[in-house]
Amino acid sequence: MPTLIEGIKFYTIPEVAKALKVTAQTVRAYIKQGRLKAQRIGRPILITEKNLREFLGIGQMEEGKETKEGDK
Repeated sequence: MPTLIEGIKFYTIPEVAKALKVTAQTVRAYIKQGRLKAQRIGRPILITEKNLREFLGIGQMEEGKETKEGDK
């Protein structure tokens, strides 16, 4: 279950790993490679819902739709 901080959903590495059906070590590798953005807040490393969507390509598709509609 994501943690809400000031209205922003944050996921832990194990939560993201479970959602992506990969190991936590793979998620850490994505972060280290710069493919997935994450922040350390206190002790845990957290991934925002926005960063997860960008990693999956969902956020970019939504932004593209808004841009195309706005250009018309």
